Amino acid sequence: MSNLFAELRRRNVFRVAGVYAVVGWVLAQISTTLEEALGLPVWFDGLIVALLMLGLPIAILFAWAFEMTPNGVVRTEKVPEGQSITADTGHKLDYAIVTGFVLVATMIIWQQFGPATTDELGSDTAEEVAGMTTDDASIAVLPFADLSPAGDQEYFSDGIAEEILNVLVGVDGLDIVSRTSSFQFKGRGLGIPEIARELKVRHIVEGSVRKSGNAIRVTAQLIDAREDKHLWSQTYDRPLTAENIFEIQDEIANAIVSALSDALGIGNLEPVQVTATTRNLTAYELFLQARPLFQARLDLDVADDLLAEALEKDPLFAKAWEMRAALQTLRVEYGYSDETADAAEQLADEFAMRALKIEPRSATALAVLAKNAGNASQSLRKKANIADIIATLDRALEIEPRNASALNWRGLRFVHVGYLEAALHDFKTCLDFEPLYVPCSENRYVMLSVMGRDTEALEAFGVALDKSLSKLYYSYLPMLARMEKPLAFKLAANDILLLGGWRQHNALYEAYRHPGEDHSQLIESIHAFMSKRGGRYLLDYNYMVLPIGADAEIPENVLMWDPSLHKYRQSNSFKSYMRATGALEYWQDIGYPQQCRPLGDDDFECD
Repeated sequence: MSNLFAELRRRNVFRVAGVYAVVGWVLAQISTTLEEALGLPVWFDGLIVALLMLGLPIAILFAWAFEMTPNGVVRTEKVPEGQSITADTGHKLDYAIVTGFVLVATMIIWQQFGPATTDELGSDTAEEVAGMTTDDASIAVLPFADLSPAGDQEYFSDGIAEEILNVLVGVDGLDIVSRTSSFQFKGRGLGIPEIARELKVRHIVEGSVRKSGNAIRVTAQLIDAREDKHLWSQTYDRPLTAENIFEIQDEIANAIVSALSDALGIGNLEPVQVTATTRNLTAYELFLQARPLFQARLDLDVADDLLAEALEKDPLFAKAWEMRAALQTLRVEYGYSDETADAAEQLADEFAMRALKIEPRSATALAVLAKNAGNASQSLRKKANIADIIATLDRALEIEPRNASALNWRGLRFVHVGYLEAALHDFKTCLDFEPLYVPCSENRYVMLSVMGRDTEALEAFGVALDKSLSKLYYSYLPMLARMEKPLAFKLAANDILLLGGWRQHNALYEAYRHPGEDHSQLIESIHAFMSKRGGRYLLDYNYMVLPIGADAEIPENVLMWDPSLHKYRQSNSFKSYMRATGALEYWQDIGYPQQCRPLGDDDFECD
């Protein structure tokens, strides 16, 4: 036995085992760190340890059977006696072992007394270090895959996923990522862990829909991305009816709530109940086709036709009435209709009231009524009580706090009365819920500039352009001039809806750079050019010339608070406008904005 141990020492077997153990320990620590940093599966570090353990006997056998010589690796028994260098190799291995032990000791001391790692920090801080959300109940619903034979039911599979998302939004205790955030991953081919990291959520809902003949199959699953495991999955095969579709949505939503309650130990998650909004399958499918067009502000005339057809199938479909109500004025604003503002608002009000008669808690219908009243007052077509308008929008947001349209429209009402901080807060909240909602994106960067925060505004404008969340027409010219961006300014001013075809853009840029000077000749030139148009002429004209000293009976809502319009806010035109729209009455009842103050009982001034 003593001869065996002597031979093991001579062949450096013990030394090789020592070096292997030290190196293996270091590799195991590195694998754990990589798993956390790169979001690798939870079994990654265990696999590395298993492979290292399997390699240990191989390394020992290699040390026994072979020797390193100047001529390479040679079987031990073939090394001529007197030419073995195992002693020299042993000294080198001793140095390696000592160095390894120092490294191991240093790492242990660092772990014990150095900066806290994510394992040692509290759960909230640990996840912040990893760049993840602090909420274990965070969840994203991805668009469901369309597995229908013809592949032409994407609107339907997306609609099912969105309906489930909308149900989960109402569950207290769950942190649901917005539709615009989660649906941006459609077709990008990313894995669940990567999507979860980008959305900063722990849980992902994904699934598929297959419509074939008179049958439907919906498959859904809930995945814990952090633990890389399925918490729940189910397949539903049902006859294709509207009732069954809503039942499936109800069952999926409740199964998700139950699975999360069990997995996270959350005891206060209440069961949900999905109410069928229509019993007509064709009407529901038409609604699902119209909804993405409405949300993207595209082909709004097509969306309106789809909803009109849906309502022929089911006149009691409140969701279709409220969306059609919202579409009426948007069709005019986005150039999909030649109707007058009065006609569009009258029709929108009629449709909104139809929706409210069926569903008194229709947040969108309430918001539409408030928007129409505000727009009519702002354009001096009808006088309205601004406090009542804002109260109606408040009511809509009490019913549906994530309603992006209601947030955007309330923000615009706050702008009108000069409550700029409140307006910015609404636009930001809107984007927190719906990061890709174009109107709130545009209004937010404009509001930042109006409030004197041009650097932030320009940065936000760049982000909006990067994500296609702004149109050239909605570039904010005063901000571009103040930030000395002549090329961007001229590109925006050359928009076909503004001054495309006009010939003095450099002079206009310089006028915006020096708004206090006399630019009357330039204003006359713009008036002559733009007056040949109909439709939006007055609004677009005022938008272009107010910053360079023109007067206006009806100013552009946001622009009138810009720093460059200081003189305009001192004018009688501005005072008359604020009186005529009910803003002065609002201030007298609610309070003046910080940039305005009363002068006696029935007068005011604004900076």
